[in-house]
Amino acid sequence: MTPEWDGGVAKSQKGNLRFKGPERLSLDLAQALELPSTSVCNELGQYPCQGVHGVALGGVDPYEHSVYETPTVTGATTPIAVERIVLSACNARITLDVTTPASAVVFKDVALTSDGKLVDAASPAVATAVTSLVRRAWLRDPTQAERDTLVRLSADVQATGTASPGVAWMQAACLSVFSSAEAVFY
Repeated sequence: MTPEWDGGVAKSQKGNLRFKGPERLSLDLAQALELPSTSVCNELGQYPCQGVHGVALGGVDPYEHSVYETPTVTGATTPIAVERIVLSACNARITLDVTTPASAVVFKDVALTSDGKLVDAASPAVATAVTSLVRRAWLRDPTQAERDTLVRLSADVQATGTASPGVAWMQAACLSVFSSAEAVFY
């Protein structure tokens, strides 16, 4: 049977999405954001997130929690655990990119004013950063609408009155891309 074409997205013949789970999620984030796997997420700076959130992310823990089999469905706390891990990894990448701009990986040449705002949200550097985020998370180029939405997000973040809206935009853009269904399922 040939899959049907709906004008832009090929339909899966199997339609079998799977949640990445704790190890794959952490390793994919580390690889995509070019971080050491140990720095993706540590709760309280001490405990690896795979250990803390492993069961919530569908892992097993026979010794500490007597969980011997992978659950068939995700739990109520799974989205929160995903966001904590993704935000932690995003913050690590953003901190490196902002503090050492010469070796920036994702937010290269994204200039901030002295009060922490983006110099120009419509700059090619911002568009390149958004494209880089999407390519790293979704393994494809963003559509123009996706790119425009993530760029417009900077104005929404700035309107909140946060102290450093440029960095807050980087966090929001990174979190929204890497915690999307396209990024956490395979």
